[in-house]
Parts: sequence; structure tokens; C-alpha cells
Amino acid sequence: MQKRWAKHVFFWLAYHSFEVYTDFLWMLNQYNLSVWEAFKMSFIAETVILLAIKLPMVYLMFYFLSKYTVERPNRWKLVLSLSTILILFSILAQLIIVYVFLPTIYKDVDITETLAFQGIINSFMDKIFIAALAISLKQMSNSQRLREREALLVKEKLKTELTLLKSQINPHFLFNTLNNIYSLARKKSDKTPEVVLKLSKLLRFVMYETKHQSIPIEKELDFLKDYIELHKIRYDDRLKINLIYELDDLKAQIMPNILTPFVENAFKHGASQSTMLSFIVIELKLIKNELYFKVENSFEPNIINNEEEGIGLKNLRRQLELMYQNFSLQTKNENQKFIAELSLNLTHKV
Repeated sequence: MQKRWAKHVFFWLAYHSFEVYTDFLWMLNQYNLSVWEAFKMSFIAETVILLAIKLPMVYLMFYFLSKYTVERPNRWKLVLSLSTILILFSILAQLIIVYVFLPTIYKDVDITETLAFQGIINSFMDKIFIAALAISLKQMSNSQRLREREALLVKEKLKTELTLLKSQINPHFLFNTLNNIYSLARKKSDKTPEVVLKLSKLLRFVMYETKHQSIPIEKELDFLKDYIELHKIRYDDRLKINLIYELDDLKAQIMPNILTPFVENAFKHGASQSTMLSFIVIELKLIKNELYFKVENSFEPNIINNEEEGIGLKNLRRQLELMYQNFSLQTKNENQKFIAELSLNLTHKV
């Protein structure tokens, strides 16, 4: 609010200075007056006209502009209101000149035909100029605020959608992990306490780190390693997992939980549905903020899901669309292998 008032004050001061200067030059050229006398008469006359005519006229126009464009839109009432205000204040200005300025400020100046047709037209054109200028700036300011508000609403909507998508991933992850613990508990495995501790660590990450818009890729990689270790306990030797990574910047910022859905998809649609030896190959590279992530997993063709992308990957694709401008996510089936590839520029965010 203070910033808006400051803009109004600056505008009127600038406009008043311009009017005083032009009136001052006119006085010097038309009449035999000293510089001081010309400036004094110009300043007093323009100040009175500004306070008594132009300021009330403009803000009264603003009132009807808001009333008939926002509150109760009506084009004809708006035109009629603005035209009436313009005509009335133009006539009022001429009356002030004749009955106030001529007997006092302009008493030594011969000003004729003030109320004649030309005088009324000059007054009308002067009021049209300031009205058109003020309304134009007002509409530009309103349009700018509207664009900023729309941009803010879009940003909040996308933020809400992103939060919702993340909240959908977390229960899915927890469900799968609890299934693993249940399987080990039924076997009365000595590894069960270790798995519970890992789960606690992973849940801490899911509960706290995923709330941030971005985290260091080092944390994301550590989470991925723990997630893999947690699943390896369940599968023993019938699943071979190979994780290869090369990062030139461990502190590079990345959207949290962006890598795990690929691996989760590999477990769900590959190893968990296979009774034979299975493999998952994970490759992660980050070079100059260009991220490349590839996950390959074997599957048995007779039980593979017809959908190439599971819910997790579809969810992730939407999150990427909300966060990044430049990315590529591709999936394909090839020679009894499911391949998911992500290319992403970490610096180009929405």
C-alpha cells in the first residue's frame, strides 16, 4: 500500500512540475512579467487547479472505473460517467479562472474570451490529457498486479499439486518396505532388526527431506543406496544389483526422491515377479549440472505388466514437469529388459 501511494505522489509531483514549467514559459512569452512574477502566478494557478479540479476529477474517475469494470461491469454507464465528470470539471475550471484568478492572480494580465468556445475547448483538452494519462497508468498498474496475482496463483497451484504428488509416493514406498520386513519376520530372520533400523533412516528422509524443494544430490544418492540395501536383504543371491555412479558435484541441488521411483519400479515389475535369477543395473552420472540416470531390469515376459510406466514413474513425470524446464524421461522394453532413462538439466527450473 505504501509503495502504491508513493507512486501516486511521485506522479502528481512530476505532472505538477511539468504544468508549472509550461505555464511559466507561456507567461514569459505572452506578457511583460518578471521571472519571479511569472513563476509565482504559474505555481499558484496550477496548484489551485490541481487540488481543486484535477485531483478530485481523476480519483472520481477511478471510482467509476472500478465500479463499472470490476464490481458491476457496464460499458455505457462507464462512458457516460467519465464524460459527465470530464465536462463538469472542465467548466468548473474555467469558472475558477474567471471568478478567482482574473480578479486576483491574473489581475494585471489581459486574458480575454475565457468563457468563449475556444477557452472551453482548451480547458476540455487539458482535462482530457491528464484524465487519459492517469487512467492509462492506472490500467497498466492494474494489469501488472493482475498478472502478478495470476502468476502467484499458478505457482501456488503447482506447489500444491507437487506436494500432493509427493504425498502419494510416500505411502507407496512405506507399503513396499513393510512388505519386505513382514517377509523377513515370517522367516524369523536375524536381519529383521537391521532392516527396521534402515527403514527408520529412510522414513526420516521421506518425512523431512522430501518437504524441501531441493536437496544435495549426495543425500539423494545415500537414500538410494539404503533403499537398495533394504531390498537386497529380501532377495539374497537370486538378484544381482549393480550401482554405478559418477558425480562431479555432490552438492548439486536436485528435487528429492527423484531417483528412487525408477529403482522401485525395477523391483516391483522385475525382481519381485520373477522366480529366476534377476538383475538390476543402475547408472547415475552428473557432469556440469547435466544429470543422466538409467535403470535396467530383467523381467519374465509372461508376467510383465502391459503398462510400460507404473504409477510411480507416471507420478514422477508430472513432478518433473512442474519443477524442470529441460528433461527427458523415456521407458522401453528390449530383449526381456525394461529400461528407464532420465536426462535432466538441474539448472533449468520452472
